[in-house]
Amino acid sequence: MFGLETNNESSGLSNAAIKIKNAMVFESAGKYESALMAIEEALQLQENYVDAWLMKGVILGKLGRSNEALKCHAKVIELNPNCADAWRLRGAIYCTMNLHAKAIDCFIKAVEIDPNDVEIRLNLAASFQKIEKFEDALKCYEELLKQKPDNAQIHHLIGITLGNKGDCEKALDSFERALKLQPDFTNALIGKGVILSKLGRTNEAKLCVEKALEMKAESEKEKSADSNSENDSI
Repeated sequence: MFGLETNNESSGLSNAAIKIKNAMVFESAGKYESALMAIEEALQLQENYVDAWLMKGVILGKLGRSNEALKCHAKVIELNPNCADAWRLRGAIYCTMNLHAKAIDCFIKAVEIDPNDVEIRLNLAASFQKIEKFEDALKCYEELLKQKPDNAQIHHLIGITLGNKGDCEKALDSFERALKLQPDFTNALIGKGVILSKLGRTNEAKLCVEKALEMKAESEKEKSADSNSENDSI
């Protein structure tokens, strides 16, 4: 008897996994309602299927059905309180609802569970920025730099935070660090230009913006050339 139940459970889980794969195909094609139907079929087979609840929450979020998405995250957390993805996704939904204090609580919990996840820390820092808790945002970036000291994007984000905080000299230093690591980082170059303008260094600011525009134009040309090359080969 026990063996039979185990086989049934295994078969149910296997069939539910197939439904989730189908849902992923629908979701990637933008067929969200069809994806939801496949997920519901999976949940009928395995009502406590964590991946199904997670994916349902993601799709409902894309459809703007935020409160329903939150219920899905709550279900996952009930099944597995240490699921970092559930807390991260829950935080992301609160961000779309402009409930950044609640989002921060979720991201903090996710960081506690998975302290090495860079994306979660970036989300947490962004939420701190939204409510102008710049020092807390900077602490997040400092932790990230311990993991990725040569990441130009993190230095760029620090520059933005320091600029919002009004610390222009330090912001300028961060943008220059980002550009030293990635010379073609146009957003960092624009950020540097903005800070130089705030510091009254107008000519230098103008040069930064002009160079950024040139780099973007060159990038567009390269993309166009690559596209034409692909068309020719076809």
